Amino acid sequence: MSLGPQEHYPLPDGYAFRTGVPDAATYCRLRKISGLTPRTLCAVQAGLPHTLYGVHVVHGSDIVGMGRMIGDGALFIHVVDIAVDPAHQGHGIGSAIVDAIMRHICSTIPAEIYVSLMANGEAWRLYERFGFSNVFPDARGMAIWIDRP
Repeated sequence: MSLGPQEHYPLPDGYAFRTGVPDAATYCRLRKISGLTPRTLCAVQAGLPHTLYGVHVVHGSDIVGMGRMIGDGALFIHVVDIAVDPAHQGHGIGSAIVDAIMRHICSTIPAEIYVSLMANGEAWRLYERFGFSNVFPDARGMAIWIDRP
């Protein structure tokens, strides 16, 4: 199967992409207000520099959305942190973020790569449009949350 959407999902008027990840404080704010699990500033500051590729969306001077990919860049990529400020949801910004990440993957990866993600709630409907599918029963996603004092 080839990667990437057949359609293009551009940003609506008034919004623009910026390559890279937002600053750590903005990242924490976007995760919290969009309903993703909050992360500590210390963990974010340690983790964000290891991003393989990231984008964020600006509206005026405000950062209102983000997404990034992590992994080894040749065998496995994991799409993470797709988040949009609730005040800007419903305008296709999330779709445009995933589209930008998938287009980057398709234009830079080797011949084959395993791209995965975790879909919270109904977000699987968004990712399905980009060719993602449930891997169960062939595989079962598993996770462990480690929180050291």
